[in-house]
Amino acid sequence: MTITLDFWIGKYEVTQNEYATITGRNPSHYVGDSNRPVEKVSFFDASNYCAKVTQLERAAGRLPSDLEYRLPTEAEWEYACRAGATNLFNFGDDKEMADQYAWTAENCEATTHPVGQKKPNAWGLYDTHGNVWEWCLDWFEPYPAKAVTDPAGPATSKYKVFKGGGWNQDVDYARASSRFMMSPSNGIHFVGFRLLLGPPAPQPTPATPPAPTAPTP
Repeated sequence: MTITLDFWIGKYEVTQNEYATITGRNPSHYVGDSNRPVEKVSFFDASNYCAKVTQLERAAGRLPSDLEYRLPTEAEWEYACRAGATNLFNFGDDKEMADQYAWTAENCEATTHPVGQKKPNAWGLYDTHGNVWEWCLDWFEPYPAKAVTDPAGPATSKYKVFKGGGWNQDVDYARASSRFMMSPSNGIHFVGFRLLLGPPAPQPTPATPPAPTAPTP
């Protein structure tokens, strides 16, 4: 996999306070501290939030026309999570170290936690492992068998991808390569998202047309 597009990505998962400031509502199940990550947001909710931030920043004259706020592709998300590492986790392969970096089922006490309380990865990004899973742009399909550049998934499918593991599952599910999927219209109390700032996303892979068949006599 090769990434050629430059981008910035949020240091933290989008918080309940940030989401409520832009949308006027907080759909989260785990409340009580507005610095917890927002959850129970659908893919459409997360995408609309990104579009609204883009609109506001552009109207304020702070955003060039060639950049936008959006969700990361799965490849961009994993690249940012790994921060140059090729291990199971961005902190190495020893999952016994995960308590220093991630809120997972082993240590979270069955709830989300305010962002930024664990150690960041090598690029200063927090909670890329655990706390809440994070929506990505891609429709779900099996990984391609060949090397790809700026992959963005298929043009359409049934489910959208989310990454990173969460408070509700064991640390094994928080590996950098782990992925799961859900209908884009669903929101659940262990999935949130992280903002990316960059150029428009690469175009998804078009569907392969069916092979021509011989005419029926």
